[in-house]
Amino acid sequence: MAVKYLEAKIVEKKQTKTPHWGMTADGYTLRGGAPTSWMIRLDGEKKFRRLMIWQFSNAGTCFVKIKGECLVVRDYDMPD
Repeated sequence: MAVKYLEAKIVEKKQTKTPHWGMTADGYTLRGGAPTSWMIRLDGEKKFRRLMIWQFSNAGTCFVKIKGECLVVRDYDMPD
């Protein structure tokens, strides 16, 4: 399966309290990912979407789910 990246522009981000669901007892993420404290808004949308993470050992990969599809978000795509 090929990795798919988010192509839409992120126009805004905000930080919230981190939800506590999505983690296993030993600190790893579930297959569906774990929520982060970050929410992003994409160009042309009004709603914010929760940025999720897959965490394996000390390496994490951030992604957002759009229409059931997981799209990886690169660090440099996040606005300042």
